[in-house]
Amino acid sequence: MTFPAQSFTTGQVLTAAQMNEISTEINDLWRLTFRAVTGTSDTLALADSYNKIVTYSNTGTTTITIPNSSSVAFTTGSIVNILKTGATGTVSIVQGSGVTISSAGATATNPVITAVAGAASIIKTGGDSFTVVGRIV
Repeated sequence: MTFPAQSFTTGQVLTAAQMNEISTEINDLWRLTFRAVTGTSDTLALADSYNKIVTYSNTGTTTITIPNSSSVAFTTGSIVNILKTGATGTVSIVQGSGVTISSAGATATNPVITAVAGAASIIKTGGDSFTVVGRIV
């Protein structure tokens, strides 16, 4: 999401419409939205990294692919928050072509969420490198 450039001068009085627009923009910065995935595969999208939680619910394994930067241009420092909502099944995070994942999971390059309400954050640390932190095995 991008906001239009605002220029103000010293002593300028803002109109009610301008104040409402600024207020709405500030509130939108703190409002989370959700994207629900019920299938067995998902590839992260740029929109997933802006004030969003991606939820996963499937009785089997759902595989999340982190795409490389030539496919999706996440900026360094981008964070994608994921949440397993299903009572059964697992969420497996895998590397797209050229992507490197690091984590504290049992398999550092393929972290898995098994717990109900298990959550993780996928952080782009540079280039095609991502670190996954959270409730992973």
